[in-house]
Amino acid sequence: MTVFAFVADDFTGATDALWQFRRFGLTGSLVTDMARLREADDAYDVVGVATTARAAEDPVPVALPVLKAMAALKPLVIQYKVCSTFDSSPARGSIGAVIAALHRDGLARGPVPVLAAQPELGRYTWFANHFVRSGAEVHRLDRYPPMRDHPITPASEADLRVRLAGQGAGRVGRLPAWPPPSAEAYRALGEDAAFVADAQTEEHVRALGRLLLADATSRDGPLYCVGSGGLSYALASALVTAGRAESSGAGERPGPEPLGPAAPVLVVSGSRSSITARQIDTAERAGWRVLDASDGLRGGIRDAGAASAGSGGSFAGLLADVAESLGEGRHTIVQSTRGPARDPAVIGDLLGRIASVAIRAGLVGRLVVAGGDTSGQVVAALGARSLDVVAALAPGAPVCVLTSDDPACDGLEVALKGGQVGGDDYFLRAAAGTPPP
Repeated sequence: MTVFAFVADDFTGATDALWQFRRFGLTGSLVTDMARLREADDAYDVVGVATTARAAEDPVPVALPVLKAMAALKPLVIQYKVCSTFDSSPARGSIGAVIAALHRDGLARGPVPVLAAQPELGRYTWFANHFVRSGAEVHRLDRYPPMRDHPITPASEADLRVRLAGQGAGRVGRLPAWPPPSAEAYRALGEDAAFVADAQTEEHVRALGRLLLADATSRDGPLYCVGSGGLSYALASALVTAGRAESSGAGERPGPEPLGPAAPVLVVSGSRSSITARQIDTAERAGWRVLDASDGLRGGIRDAGAASAGSGGSFAGLLADVAESLGEGRHTIVQSTRGPARDPAVIGDLLGRIASVAIRAGLVGRLVVAGGDTSGQVVAALGARSLDVVAALAPGAPVCVLTSDDPACDGLEVALKGGQVGGDDYFLRAAAGTPPP
């Protein structure tokens, strides 16, 4: 029976959430077909659904029907999974709008807890202000260049209360992490529409998880929460600590098992992050072939039948280059990360087509997708019915095994990586199948 359910606003976030639950020994599956929810309910402790809400101008019609449907599984908690860098704005992927909708439709009974912190990724919240670690430095969210200058959801404010109120959530309070939050402090927020939970350390996260689980077990109906993979970690930790986990072997695992090498690896990247750009540069210096996805836009991406193989400057020509490189056993990257920005929907469609053709031709040993929105489009192109996390290459970037009705795609190892996630050697680790030290 389902204990926890989550609805993610993108695919990379969904796999991160599932990994957080799986690392504590809970069984789980990420489904792409709503019709499979009941089947998954009978088989797993945790059930997740990935959506494209983060990319939507209005995320409510995308996310709310799934959040409602999850209630039929009767879990203790339903999490709306968002990015640990709080990617949203009033005009795109508004987290505040989803919180308001939870209240408007009577799903949220009391304040909605919001935890953006995820210490293992270097994401911290203090006095409701959000911070990001980059290397040895810690930046306030609105001064962290990748988020401050984000092309779609720029962060102009680090106080998450202000961000959520500006997105229409209503009155937003704060739950301090020190002194350790008590049940009384938790209940004192009862008049707020939502509250932001501070957290700097794993123990802060775990303490919040214990409070939320205690609240959830006393309710008649699920507790709706909003948060990053840190919230998933908090809930799983609390369940195992309370001895309520029914899965055999439940308990935090010491670390991911190495996958072992795979060859060749295909990376498709629609991410515009400078972190992903450094990862591509590192792989290129190691001998990987890097191809420009924009080359496939010349003449349109639907000209594969009209253009001859190897005709550069067309979709068919780009496909031929990809096939040649993979056929030689060479790790290959097709990217729109470097160079001028392109329409994300068009790039995602192109990268999905490239991945689909290469995989169905038997040329890919392991697939890596960089970019949250791109991941959703690529997974859809592969006809995925569900994904199951099997290992992690970096915190927040697990490897999944894909289930598909297409035999060529069924069982494929896929790593979905958000733009801000992973060290410079992430793609090298994807080929070697080794987690970070």
